[in-house]
Amino acid sequence: MNHELAPLTNWLSNQFSAATDGDILASAIHSELTQLDRCSIYYTTNYDDFIERALKTSGRNTHIVSGEHTIAHDRTVVEVIKFHGDFNNPKEMVVSESQYMERMRLESPMDFKLRGDILGRAVLFIGYSFRDPNVNYIFHIVNRLFANLPHSATGRRAYIILPEPSEFERRLFNERNIEVISVGADDITNNIATVIREMRS
Repeated sequence: MNHELAPLTNWLSNQFSAATDGDILASAIHSELTQLDRCSIYYTTNYDDFIERALKTSGRNTHIVSGEHTIAHDRTVVEVIKFHGDFNNPKEMVVSESQYMERMRLESPMDFKLRGDILGRAVLFIGYSFRDPNVNYIFHIVNRLFANLPHSATGRRAYIILPEPSEFERRLFNERNIEVISVGADDITNNIATVIREMRS
């Protein structure tokens, strides 16, 4: 990673570390995510450590994956995959446009892991929109490479939670076999937390 980015990454690290474990678990979404006991793989494109801290604080045996050398072989652990890297593995961080475009080729070991993890599973996207190329491009590539992916029990491969999506957004996601779960925009955080809570029932 370029040394020019060091001030930015140091500032971000300080900002993230200011949050206590209690602060993180006070987040309705993080609290609900920790209770998905049948979910053992969490992907994030964020650099912060909030998801893994929430899981560990809740007593779940959690392993962080930020590069090939950190991929877990113990299937009893909960994996948090830092798809764009994190501060503990700066060489794997995706920060610049060129690094992002390189990652979007989906040819690195982390990308192969993503492909493998998607097979046979249903995926839920939280906190993304169609304007986010992570969602748009990843599923474009995956659906092209694996045209006959197995369906989930519901017949859908992936879901995305969106606040009051337009018909245009619904159509674009459905074309990529991603089912839109609509929530109200009046209280997005608690509405998303409610959807996650209902997934456990």
